[in-house]
Amino acid sequence: MSFAFELAGRASAITLDTMPPEAGRVAARAFADTIGTALAGCRAGFLDGIERALEIAADAGPATKIGRHGRCHPLQAAVINGTAAHALDFDDCSTTMGGHPSAPVVPALLALAQDRGSSGRAVLSAYLAGVELELRLARAVMPHHYEKGWHPTATLGVFGAATASAHLLGLDPERMATALAIAVSMASGLKSNFGTPIKPLHVGQAAYNGLLAATLSEQGVTASHSAFEHEYGFFNVLNGAGTFDPQRALGDWLTSPDVLSPGIAIKQHPCCGSAHSAIDAALTLHRRHGPFRSGEITAIETWTHRRRLAHTDRPRPKTGLEAKFSVQFLTAKALTAGIVRLGDFDDSTFLDADTASLAALTRSIAHDEPNEYLGRVKVTLGDGRVVEASASTEFGRGPLNPMSDDELEAKFVDCAGASLDEKRARSLFRAILALDRAPSIEGIMTATQQG
Repeated sequence: MSFAFELAGRASAITLDTMPPEAGRVAARAFADTIGTALAGCRAGFLDGIERALEIAADAGPATKIGRHGRCHPLQAAVINGTAAHALDFDDCSTTMGGHPSAPVVPALLALAQDRGSSGRAVLSAYLAGVELELRLARAVMPHHYEKGWHPTATLGVFGAATASAHLLGLDPERMATALAIAVSMASGLKSNFGTPIKPLHVGQAAYNGLLAATLSEQGVTASHSAFEHEYGFFNVLNGAGTFDPQRALGDWLTSPDVLSPGIAIKQHPCCGSAHSAIDAALTLHRRHGPFRSGEITAIETWTHRRRLAHTDRPRPKTGLEAKFSVQFLTAKALTAGIVRLGDFDDSTFLDADTASLAALTRSIAHDEPNEYLGRVKVTLGDGRVVEASASTEFGRGPLNPMSDDELEAKFVDCAGASLDEKRARSLFRAILALDRAPSIEGIMTATQQG
């Protein structure tokens, strides 16, 4: 039996009824968080360029562009909404995946569900199947996959999107396996483009390619079911011999799903998750001793795991987007302001005088301790005092430290603020959490658009 078929058989068995009851709540919250982050990211300037490149005509299809005007073909909506969901790097995270599980999957499902008139319950079941598959596949290839330079949110997310779309289409395991085999040839995304608009485009492209793979399979297009394990297949080409273990992806998915443990974490800070531990350590110092001002400090030192520092060591960010990947900027912002907000990354205002001065004083050091999420911040004050703190934040608020629904709603309202007034945003949030009772998602998607 091919590896693609092994995966498809397990994913096909997943529904809201076969998974633990808590999984449905996790899925609904993931939809709320992803739609919220798309509402926040939908005004990124580069999305206009993507729309022009795709030649999207006004109201040329059934699928909604979240927070933007008009409708389009489902494949176009998948790439636009997927890119928007990751545009601000504020979408949910998984330590298993080393990336963002929902952003490639939710946009593909929303576009397809609008086109096919699917129920909310069917959409949530498909989401759980797709995300569980991409997380299980991550177990087979991580951490080498990430260390080699691949962007797992894209290279693994495409399989989540393909699986979820195939599940929503009602494809049997044979055709779902074909969709996965097609997606093997569409898996891409390199870390060299982190800190640029191409990183969020990776996610939009994964949503697009996953949806395309499933619809191609539905139309009878075939592919090699040995595309994963082949000599020139996914494992050997993207990872390399001796760096993967397909058996780690198998086992019983229903009794101990990865979506529940280690689970999905919701981001509290709107920036790269690899900097969250340093931010949280700096926030601890702000609560104890702050706020800090540039004239009071002579030196700042941060420690981040070598793997995480590799793409957050940007001492002099030139744009708001680069600042999201600068542990120096983010530490300085947390020390001065006591919070990191969406508005802190506006290109015209992000580098205020205090933050710029403190970022310039910050020296970031790599550590190799077993806890790769550990971050430390040490501040030397002008009077000679030294204050320091540490934190270990696994990319966001996960099952061990979950966001309450009220906290998630506050994040949603903040994210939606550029597109919706507070009343509409709160109403939309409540509707998404009740997605399992919705006969369709049309009302929810219509409510995401500008008035």
